[in-house]
Amino acid sequence: MVDGSLEKHSFWKDSLTMFIQFLKLAMKIFFREITVRGVDDLPESGPVIFTPNHPNALIDPILLFFLPPVYKIRFVAKAPLFRIPLLGWILRKMQAIPVVRRFEADGKVDYNTFFSACVDALAAGGSISIFPEGVSRPQPYMADMRTGAARLFFMAHERNIDVKIVPVGLNYEHGSIFRSSVVIWAGQPLDTEPLEKKHQDFPQIAVRELTDKIKKSLEKHVFQTENYRDRDLMLLLERIYNPDKNSAAWSERFERLKQFENSLNVIKDSCADGIESLREAPIRYAQLTKSLERMEPSRTGMDPVSPTRLFLALAGFPLATVGWLLNILPYQLCNLIVKHIKKSDEAVTATYKVTYSMLLFPLTYVLEAVLVYIWFGGIASILFAALIIPLSYFTVRYYEWVHEGGVGRSMSSSKLARTLSNRFLKQQKVLHARIHALVDELATKIDLPAD
Repeated sequence: MVDGSLEKHSFWKDSLTMFIQFLKLAMKIFFREITVRGVDDLPESGPVIFTPNHPNALIDPILLFFLPPVYKIRFVAKAPLFRIPLLGWILRKMQAIPVVRRFEADGKVDYNTFFSACVDALAAGGSISIFPEGVSRPQPYMADMRTGAARLFFMAHERNIDVKIVPVGLNYEHGSIFRSSVVIWAGQPLDTEPLEKKHQDFPQIAVRELTDKIKKSLEKHVFQTENYRDRDLMLLLERIYNPDKNSAAWSERFERLKQFENSLNVIKDSCADGIESLREAPIRYAQLTKSLERMEPSRTGMDPVSPTRLFLALAGFPLATVGWLLNILPYQLCNLIVKHIKKSDEAVTATYKVTYSMLLFPLTYVLEAVLVYIWFGGIASILFAALIIPLSYFTVRYYEWVHEGGVGRSMSSSKLARTLSNRFLKQQKVLHARIHALVDELATKIDLPAD
């Protein structure tokens, strides 16, 4: 009987591990670049209470699986999500812990069951991920912090559980866009010893101060602005001040953007009119940049067409075309479903895309394998099953390579190209003049990155 129980436990443990690997694979396909920082500062093992920011719904907790598996993370998720078909199944497979939020309940909410489940998970050596913002919002700044993470920490401490709190910054380039990038930045464990003593006499004050401490640590590890206009402006300033790094990865750009964040805040407080005039620039500048990148290889660091690149493009095109044809149906169906069901809250867009992709793509592959079997026989269907995943990934990478100029482009000498180039240079000079005017005015107050 005991052996059977152990065997069953081992089965579910192995199936959970496989499911987590499947989710990580889905993230690696959805995001082009996933960068993890701060791993060296993490505790050697659990239990840990991770407190990430929450801009991107279900995608946020899945990304925490890219932290070392030794922490055995379980997630806190709002109870209504468990009632959504497929999504609820995924949450249960992830062993997420449901929580009923006060504003979603009809009456008074008893949180004892929820906190007991979390503390029991910590006592067993596992870790908990709880979002201190309490809700996912697609905004460029963090929401107000809730006290749940701090309360959970002190409850665990009262049971003599040696638990650490680690804030984690999740920084998306474009959170809902396929093949975008994200930086996962784990902070150092918080120093909670003074607050542990204070909690004995002033529990409410200690909870509030620990919550504030979580917020301050997150602010150091999250790139944020007051609105999207300021975010676009900072992205533009970073490009202008680093013209030779336009093709840099998001992880490299993120480092520089954090430098601009504090500087822009100082400028906004001291020179609001100047910032308002700069806010008009990003859209026009971006349009000119994209137009030029399509026409001028000198601006993107690309050489004219070479025989090697041309051969690779021609050789890969038939395979990429087959991969495109085999994947276009589930891709378009997923877009239609997301467009039909998504609400005004953009935070759920990526969640729905990933969730329904995990259903539609495998289902389509199964149907296609059946058709291959009917038309070409069993051996062909086995080959199809073995090759469809690598072929699909090759297709994504091929079209990205072509889009980025992997084939190479010859310099255009047309009148349109010269006109766009002149407009680009003129716009860039105007922006430089505006920026330097602000810098000169505030030279004694701020320290912008060097030009």
